[in-house]
Amino acid sequence: MSVTLFPAGANLVEEVARRIEAAGDPADALVIFPGKRPGHFLRQRLAHKKDSSLVPPRILSMDELVDGIFEERDARQGRVRPKAEPIDAVAILYDIQVASEDPVGGAAFMSLDSFFPLGLKIHGDLEELLIEKVKPADVAGVQPMVEEEVPARARQRLRTLAHFYEEFYRAVESKDLSTRSSRYVEVSGALEPGEIPPLAARGLIIFAGFFTLTRAEREIFRATAKWPSVQQIFHDGPGMRKRLEGFAASALSSAPPATAVPRPQTQFSSSPDTHGQVFALNALLEGADSNTLIVLPSPETLFPLLRHCLSRFEPESYNISLPYPLQRTPLYGFFNNLMEVVGSMDGPRVYIPAYVSFVLHPYVKNTRLGASAEATRVLFHALEEHLEKTRTRRFMTMEEIEADTSLFEDAADRIAEDGKGPTAAALRAHLVDIHTRTIGSFRSFSSVRDFAERCIALIAWVQEQSTARDHPYFTPFSESFVQSLDTIARSLMAEKTFTDTQSYFTLLRNYLQARHLSFPGTPLHGMQVLGGLETRSLQFQRVFILDANEGVFPEARQENTLLPFPVRQALGLSTYRDQEDIAAYHFELLAAGAREMHLFSVDGADKERSRFVERLLWERQKEQGLRDERGLIRSISYNVNLTNAPPAPIPKTPEVAAWLATIDHSATSLDAYLQCPLKFYYRTVLRLSPREDLSGEIEAVEIGTFVHAVLFRYFEGRTGRALTFSDVDPAAMTSVVDELFVKHFGSAETGANRLLRNQVNRHLRDFLSGYLRPLVGSYRVEIKSLEHDVKTKWKGFSLRGRLDVVEERDGESFLIDYKKSADKSSYRMRLDRLSLEERESWYRAIPTLQLPFYIILHAAETGTAPADVHAMFLLLGRTLMDSGIELPLFEEQASVHESWPVLERVIRDLLQEIVSPDVPFSPPPDLRAVCPRCDFTAICGTGWLKKS
Repeated sequence: MSVTLFPAGANLVEEVARRIEAAGDPADALVIFPGKRPGHFLRQRLAHKKDSSLVPPRILSMDELVDGIFEERDARQGRVRPKAEPIDAVAILYDIQVASEDPVGGAAFMSLDSFFPLGLKIHGDLEELLIEKVKPADVAGVQPMVEEEVPARARQRLRTLAHFYEEFYRAVESKDLSTRSSRYVEVSGALEPGEIPPLAARGLIIFAGFFTLTRAEREIFRATAKWPSVQQIFHDGPGMRKRLEGFAASALSSAPPATAVPRPQTQFSSSPDTHGQVFALNALLEGADSNTLIVLPSPETLFPLLRHCLSRFEPESYNISLPYPLQRTPLYGFFNNLMEVVGSMDGPRVYIPAYVSFVLHPYVKNTRLGASAEATRVLFHALEEHLEKTRTRRFMTMEEIEADTSLFEDAADRIAEDGKGPTAAALRAHLVDIHTRTIGSFRSFSSVRDFAERCIALIAWVQEQSTARDHPYFTPFSESFVQSLDTIARSLMAEKTFTDTQSYFTLLRNYLQARHLSFPGTPLHGMQVLGGLETRSLQFQRVFILDANEGVFPEARQENTLLPFPVRQALGLSTYRDQEDIAAYHFELLAAGAREMHLFSVDGADKERSRFVERLLWERQKEQGLRDERGLIRSISYNVNLTNAPPAPIPKTPEVAAWLATIDHSATSLDAYLQCPLKFYYRTVLRLSPREDLSGEIEAVEIGTFVHAVLFRYFEGRTGRALTFSDVDPAAMTSVVDELFVKHFGSAETGANRLLRNQVNRHLRDFLSGYLRPLVGSYRVEIKSLEHDVKTKWKGFSLRGRLDVVEERDGESFLIDYKKSADKSSYRMRLDRLSLEERESWYRAIPTLQLPFYIILHAAETGTAPADVHAMFLLLGRTLMDSGIELPLFEEQASVHESWPVLERVIRDLLQEIVSPDVPFSPPPDLRAVCPRCDFTAICGTGWLKKS
């Protein structure tokens, strides 16, 4: 047995790895950390040091260790005692409450809906009492000890809590259930080496990184400390030696102090808001290396960080591991809006403001009617206008809304174009269906299970029928919601009923308060973005801490307990002071292992700097002999650059803007606008034709057109079925080339024409043998359409385009566009250079919007989700005709859920700019990057720019 206290600046993961390597085969070792995160770093460290594959040690969190031992014991005894969820515990506690002669709160908490929040508090207190091995008699017995400090009502709660304490765990055992604390207590009571098979008999067991321990955990430590194979490693820091007194001090040895590590270079920054500190962090981050840590004490900062800072890095260059509250997700907002409209109903009548807020929620108004959600958006915005005309009526029945024929006729007229679009009757049926599936389905419930199952069904409907799943985080959010709802549906609460519908909503709100989406943070790579607790036992050279404000860092935890402070002290339970000590300990360890630390705080009327920041500032003041801190804090402010560059913008009249809203927009026109709005103006508004250029560009365009025609003719008779090797027919390709060449270019018997024909023929034969044959051998390839014209409505705009090839590969849709070029760099997206907030970066990051534009057309026509559509250019100008001619829109299809909304946003915003009368036709910000290749330099006066 070995108990070691290591200095604060030492790397705990490195020390654990060193001991494992010194002991022999890592696979024989077992490591127990307080949480799961350090285990990922330990595996990485062992693998990097060996520089080859290895079987890692078994690494467990303390909870996983206890669960494993407990379940192994049950298995030997032929028992199964699953762990009760908090909602199961509340159901048991409620039964005890109802049967009690002296229920807590008297008659005030006799209904299930009123008892539920209280039940969660009671369960938390009971679990804490049990894991600290406080006896039920001690709960009631502590009353005389604190008689003067505890009010009379609180003393009554103690007696009631003691009754719950006795009855609850008796009921848990009778139902063949267990809880986290009951497992700890049972395991800690009689722990033997053989209960951690097979590792205890042959390998090293290390407990590392623990600071605060419950009584049950201390008993586990005492028991395992007697085993020869066990080593316990603690990290020195504020309060650690005191916490080791009484159970490890006698066996404690201190590791030799490491080389003196200076305090980290610390920089303090203050910003007016959250975004300011994110922008400041973005300016300081030079790269996303593994020595860098970003600490997010507040999950509210996660998405500003993703949007304004991490978006410039590859997703594979950083990890995120922190709990994100489900209450902050759009899906919770959707349910909250639904609960508000149902809860505010007066009988069958809906409260109009709540109803409008609900139907205009993105998940509702983007419900698809057919292949597109556009009709639904038009319908609900028309509905909003119709309801505004009757604003004196605060309540209406859904039947009254559905009976408004003028509403549906108006919406149908707005959608219709060239006599196409949904009819008024179809729009009415669509609205009735939405009402039925949402508000109508949530009017009443037969049980908690019925309520949970309807919520799950509604999430499935939103996922299938709306555009919600196009958002990259909708799937993980919805999966976490469904898991929580499934837990409710399978709980002991499932068959219970509430007194009214609103109580079911209250149940969901209360239950979701403690539910989080856990970003996994694996596989481990690059820069780490961690929550406060996830930094435990880890060390980084550069540490950036955002939201270093009091109440956030350290967190101001609300005492969610029925036990007053003096009672908690008397019973030996943790208090808010202990939580503050824990936060200070981990902060000191993080600082001791860092060479550079940046602390960002928000400066506002209701914001105070963290006590950790204030202490460090005071130490710095004393070191430098400063009377105040002003010279130590970097203040962040915003600068706006409104400089305009020549040539002058051309104003957009309302008439032109209105006309632009009615025309069909193509990928070509959108690319022109992306590169230069002035170019778009000359081509689309003035309808000026590009100048003729005899440098060879026209010939190249003609060659491209010819190749398109040849490929169309060749595959025209091979659509609608799976391609086979017999379709790879070089002779047939030669025949098509010869036939069409005469039509396009004349005789090919002599001169340059013959050379051109032979070159095209040879290249397209290589295309068949080098590209198509391997493709047919690897996939089931079916060409669905060729040169297919598509016109659709999208987000209020009319779009049209021609899709070169639509094919399926093993059932997945592929949009293919032929390009005569060989240069991939001319078409490859560089979304890492794109900032949605920086309009000037768009054309640099996006050489063409052609493929995203075609995906929108295809998705609207077929009803396929854009994220499920593959799109690529085939670069027919490349010398080697193999799979390398493919240039997919997304190099990694896994990135589509993150990248697609960005591209869709760019297209939408460009279209909105085009039709906005407030946005003039402006020149590009970088004239040298665009103008040399433009056809209208003579008009703009930029002909002096040389072509590169």
